[in-house]
Amino acid sequence: MFASFTPSQAGQHQILVTFRGKHLQESPFTLEVVDRPVYRRDYSQVGDQPVSTFGLEGEGDGQFIKPYSVACNSRGEIVVIEFVNNRIQVFDRNGTFLFKFGSKGNGNGQFNKPYGVTVDQLNDQIVVGDTDNHRIQIFDEKGNFLRVFGSNGKADGKFNRPEGIFVDQKRNYIVADFCNHRIQIFNSQGQFIRKFGSNGAGNDQMQNPVGIGLLSNGNIVVGEHNGNRLQIFDFQGNFVRIVGANQVTNPYHLFVDSDDNILVADYNNNRIQVFHRNIIVSEVGSNRISIF
Repeated sequence: MFASFTPSQAGQHQILVTFRGKHLQESPFTLEVVDRPVYRRDYSQVGDQPVSTFGLEGEGDGQFIKPYSVACNSRGEIVVIEFVNNRIQVFDRNGTFLFKFGSKGNGNGQFNKPYGVTVDQLNDQIVVGDTDNHRIQIFDEKGNFLRVFGSNGKADGKFNRPEGIFVDQKRNYIVADFCNHRIQIFNSQGQFIRKFGSNGAGNDQMQNPVGIGLLSNGNIVVGEHNGNRLQIFDFQGNFVRIVGANQVTNPYHLFVDSDDNILVADYNNNRIQVFHRNIIVSEVGSNRISIF
C-alpha cells in the first residue's frame, strides 16, 4: 500500500495516515515543506554516442583489463577499479592518466579481485571492496593506504565477497555483502553498527546484493544481482518497497543522482536503466561503460 501527498504551499504540514479508521505507525507526523525550484535531469535526451571514451586493453598506464567499477571525487577525477589487474587507476575528467596504486596480494594496499569502489565526498578518500580478500580498504586521495576492516566469515563485521560500497554524509560505510546476502553498516572507524537481509526472494530478503545507493530521504537502494530487482530500505534496515521487478536482469552497480533518479547497470540486458524510485524513465547504452 502506498500513499502520496502534494502540498499546495510551503511550511509545516501535519500528516495523518489511517487505514480502516486506525493510524498507521508514526502517524500523525509533521512535514516541513521548503519552497525551492526543482531541476530534474532528462535522461531521455542522452544520445547513443559518448562525449568521450578512453582506455585500451592492456596492463600499462591508462590501459584496462575488465574495468569493473567507477567513481568520481570532488574534483571530477575518475577512479577506475580493475579486478584482473588488481589495481586502481585515477584519471582527470578528460581521461588523462594521473596515477595508479595496488597490486595482487593480501597485504595492506594490495588486492585480490576488487569489485567495488566509491569515494568519500567529504574528504576524497577512496574506499575499495577488496572482494576476494573479504575486506574493505580505505586510501587517501593520492592512493596511500590508511586503514582496513573486515575478514572472511558470516559473523557481524565479517564478509563473504563484499562488492558495492557507499559512504553517507556521516561517513558511515554501507557495504553489500554479496555471498552473505546482506547489507552491513559500519561507522567511520569501520566498527560494525547493524546488518539487514538474508538469503531469499521475499521482501527484506536478497540474493547476492551488489549495487548500493542512498536517496535524499536517507533510504538505502540495494541492487540484487541474482534477485533481478532493486529494493529500498530505511536506514534501520526496514523494507520499504521493490523497484524494477521483472525489468532488470542480473543488475550490477547503481548510482543515485541528486534528483533521486536511480541509474542501474542492467547487465544481462546490455543497457543502463533509469528509474525515479518506482518508475522507469529511459534506457541508454550498449554493453559498455562510457561517459554521456
